[in-house]
Amino acid sequence: MNWYQFPQKIKNWNANIDYVMFVDENGNGGRINNIFKKINNNISISDDEKYFTVTGCIFEKNNYSVIRNNIRKLKEKYWNNGFYYDTKHNDSRYVCLHSREIRRHDGPFNDNLINYDDFINELSEILAKVNCKVISISINLEKYIMLGNLENVYEKAFDLLLGQYMHATNNEKKGIIMLESRGKIEDKILLKHIYDIIHNKGIAKISTKLLEQKIMGVYFNPKWYGGHSSTFVGLEIADLFSYPIHQYIKYKKENLSFKVIKEKIVGYPNFNNKGVKVFPKEKDG
Repeated sequence: MNWYQFPQKIKNWNANIDYVMFVDENGNGGRINNIFKKINNNISISDDEKYFTVTGCIFEKNNYSVIRNNIRKLKEKYWNNGFYYDTKHNDSRYVCLHSREIRRHDGPFNDNLINYDDFINELSEILAKVNCKVISISINLEKYIMLGNLENVYEKAFDLLLGQYMHATNNEKKGIIMLESRGKIEDKILLKHIYDIIHNKGIAKISTKLLEQKIMGVYFNPKWYGGHSSTFVGLEIADLFSYPIHQYIKYKKENLSFKVIKEKIVGYPNFNNKGVKVFPKEKDG
């Protein structure tokens, strides 16, 4: 079954695959209609609602197994075999490192279940050692609308991220992209767009021929698989990396989480307008 026929999951990738890019998002691209109304009514738009961010974590295949094993060991240390009993859903689930739950001390990250401070320290040490390249695109929704852009925000962000991916990887090596599934309709619409970009339109200064040579598939996976018996660590990492980048873009400040990961951003230490980009382009600072 060809990857572009309909949104599909993938568990293992072929031996000829050199890279896997895991993608996550922050902010709400669907908020653009609300921002459009505010612009028309001269209502100010806060930095908190202004940005939509899509982040990609690019792993070479051999490096991915290292972080997967380190995360597994961490989960098994703090939870019995990495599982906890989810009282909201009344079942036992493998722990998923979800940024929002971690920040809120919610679910498996409740202080009554684990030593939260020790867990955060160990998680930060593991993330600091992750061997991957990080790229990120943020859309300034206010400027996007005011410049007359009508394209789907997620599609525009993905196109720009795909361009970054092509520049950040070796031209002779092949890769796949794993997105977190957002829903059947949304995934189907995005897949159609991605296929059209790769096979028909290309992107800025990158031909369809080169895209076809390098992109071997785009897949839509949930963070959990096998019911709730395991997780896709790459999607968890993308989630944990995307949030601090989103915060950095919004507030122009480096929080502790951002400082843990920033050396992995393409172009570090001068990653602004390289590994981390805002569209439409903003002035530094």
